[in-house]
Amino acid sequence: MYILLLFYCRWLDYFLSRIVYQAKAFVMNASRDQDKVATILASITVRLSRIEENQTEVIEELHDFLKARVKSAVQKLGEHLESDDVRNRFTTWTLDEVPKAESSWEVTKTNITKALNNRLRKLLEYWEEDNQVFSNARQSLLRHFQQRYSFVEGQLRNLQDAVTDDDIDVPESIPADEGFTRKAKVAIGVTSPIWVPLTLVALVIGAPVVGILSIKSKIEDRSRIKKYERDNCSFMAETAADYLDDVTNESVLKVFVKDQLKEAKLCLKQIEARIPELIEADKMFLQQLRNERRSKEEIKELYQPIVDEASDIRGHLAVFALKEI
Repeated sequence: MYILLLFYCRWLDYFLSRIVYQAKAFVMNASRDQDKVATILASITVRLSRIEENQTEVIEELHDFLKARVKSAVQKLGEHLESDDVRNRFTTWTLDEVPKAESSWEVTKTNITKALNNRLRKLLEYWEEDNQVFSNARQSLLRHFQQRYSFVEGQLRNLQDAVTDDDIDVPESIPADEGFTRKAKVAIGVTSPIWVPLTLVALVIGAPVVGILSIKSKIEDRSRIKKYERDNCSFMAETAADYLDDVTNESVLKVFVKDQLKEAKLCLKQIEARIPELIEADKMFLQQLRNERRSKEEIKELYQPIVDEASDIRGHLAVFALKEI
């Protein structure tokens, strides 16, 4: 609950900050020399275009990072399932563990499949509990996605400062990375209280420990019910061995691992959509500033109260977050 409350507070703070930024930009630019305003806006537009060009590289890097985490998890899971210890545990069945023979082979076969699925799921749950492969992968993806997203958002915020700060000059020669030092980049990625996709919060709150790794039933009839009744333990051992060979196929494991990290993939899709939205919003606002033709008095009368009230609400929100969250 507290994490969700923190998320909504951050979202509201971001929303209010956008209101303050845009209203303040109208007020300040109305008081500036218009030639200087035109120069600043032109420079910011150039840098914004560079950020837009680089977003493709950022998204590709995030996709590659996700693929690497999936590949690593598939390798670790495969090595575990192919180990002698797992094979021995999975293919050893006692009379108390094997499903009972039913009047119908179809029903019996269904129960055998359920038994195999349940045993495998338990093995995976114990393995995940001890090794935290999926949990660590989720957290790693969360941190990396958030840092990269925060950095892009930080670049845009740096441009916004240039719009509303008289002391900042914006030469076109500054590259698209905004000249941040390594220390500044880390600070942006770790400490910025920014809007982030809701799925990031879902990852923090928690995801399923492990899902179900299963395949379509390939259990042969093997003389059907009579053979199973004669030696069901031996039958289960042979069937379990075949079953384990099938599930350790790399393509099967890859589908399973992707399912365990599906929240991260959804998060990436949201970021992939969100970054262009942020850039487009700034482009539209810069165009609004260029097209502004109202008088300085009219602009101040309209926007200064908005700046004051939104800033006051942000202050109260900050106090609430500090005391309650």
